[in-house]
Amino acid sequence: MHFKNKTVIVTGASSGIGEETAKAFLSSGAKVILVSRNKEKMEASFESYDKSQYAIYPFDLSRLDEIDSFVTTIIKNEGAIDILFNNAGIGSESLFEDIDLSVFHEVMELDYFSVVYFTKSVLKHMIDNGGGHIATNTSVAGLITSRGRTVYSSAKFALHGFFDSLRLEIEKHNVIITLIAPGKVQTNFGVNKLDSKGVPFGDKSSKPVGLSSKKAAKIILKAIQQKKRQVIISKWNDIAWFGVLVNRFFPSLYFFLAKRINA
Repeated sequence: MHFKNKTVIVTGASSGIGEETAKAFLSSGAKVILVSRNKEKMEASFESYDKSQYAIYPFDLSRLDEIDSFVTTIIKNEGAIDILFNNAGIGSESLFEDIDLSVFHEVMELDYFSVVYFTKSVLKHMIDNGGGHIATNTSVAGLITSRGRTVYSSAKFALHGFFDSLRLEIEKHNVIITLIAPGKVQTNFGVNKLDSKGVPFGDKSSKPVGLSSKKAAKIILKAIQQKKRQVIISKWNDIAWFGVLVNRFFPSLYFFLAKRINA
């Protein structure tokens, strides 16, 4: 029960990795602050848990200017925050030559800037309290590139650059940073990804593939407990692992393959 009596904020807690990770924290004895736009979904997903162990805070993270006051309200109501899990995000898939640039703004607002704003607000509090842990769900798309991912990879590469730099600055404050880079995980993420005009276009009838969200959550909690810098979340036979390794040691070969493989 490593997380017993710890207070954790999980954004994007209404579904997928966020929902399962929040449940894993609850099962490990933590108090969990659930943040998502969908209040009804959170209420339904967590109704079987002890209501004294979690709190629901509906919020639209794209309202960047309101994040600081929102975090202040959470801290005022719930007390010290030990762990922040930045998980909320949205996907995008389209060729750059076809894309409406407004999609860049929409994805960067949620996937990058909301994380930066939320981290800034919580970090001040953690430093004052003598430390904490910030984990962030990025993506393998923040480590390697593929066709149709100019928007999405832009946001995810930016997160890796931001947190790798921030880690150097805040180590002295006893604040730990863990980056979570999922490959294929069974969620509705693909269903909600945006096309070149910013419209969700995923096939709702298709069955999600990859590692289960529940197994992903277990790996995430273990990575946080062990204070890892970065962890890739996927099955060992997932092309994500192959791509990351090839890109690291043979970047030219990866580029050759990436042009020919629909990753």
